[in-house]
Amino acid sequence: MDDETSSDPGEPSHTAPVRTHPRWVLPAIGAGIVALVIANNVGNAAWASWINERPLLLVSMNASNKYLIGTTPNTGFWEVMVVGTARLMAPDPLFYALGYLYRDRAVHWARRVFPASGQLFDALESGEGSFARLLDALVVIMPNNPVCLVAGVSGMRFARFVTLALVGTIGRIVLMRWIGVVFTDQIEDLLEVVARYQRWLLAASGLAVVGYVFWQLRSHTGLVGGVEDLEEEFGE
Repeated sequence: MDDETSSDPGEPSHTAPVRTHPRWVLPAIGAGIVALVIANNVGNAAWASWINERPLLLVSMNASNKYLIGTTPNTGFWEVMVVGTARLMAPDPLFYALGYLYRDRAVHWARRVFPASGQLFDALESGEGSFARLLDALVVIMPNNPVCLVAGVSGMRFARFVTLALVGTIGRIVLMRWIGVVFTDQIEDLLEVVARYQRWLLAASGLAVVGYVFWQLRSHTGLVGGVEDLEEEFGE
């Protein structure tokens, strides 16, 4: 994207010029994403041990739906609400900042990193008038990494973005906890099986995580591969 400002007032906001910012901003965002990716993978590797012995630590590293549900019998509602909300919200401002600061370059990068979200990026670039309302709903329903990035690209006010994402995140945790309560007996039976075969599950999970990370690095795909190429892609 050229750094010249478009003179067409009707052009979508993502074509606005890349915003000026200190040179340390991109490395800081990249470092934050790397830290969260590492935490996520550590949680996936160690889940078979932590889900019984350190369930809150597991949620703090990886608050995916399966772990929010699986830790229900061994954790309190409010502690998971606080820790889970903090963990799920942690990447949101990072991806919002990427979109807000880098606009078209962020979209180009995200298309490779999040190929399943191509329709979302297409809708953004089409500049349809209804997209803003759709984006509000998406930030509430599924405030994932590509949605947060698109919120930044579209110029959504940060306070509005955080409020909508927080509402959606809290709602997600409440829903997962409700599912966990409904199926408590089945989850407890499953946790007994996990404890019985913990060593084998840890070995399998560790190998799966290492293999997946290695594949992303070699193929330059996914978030691991995307972070590796962040500075090159964004021209810093």
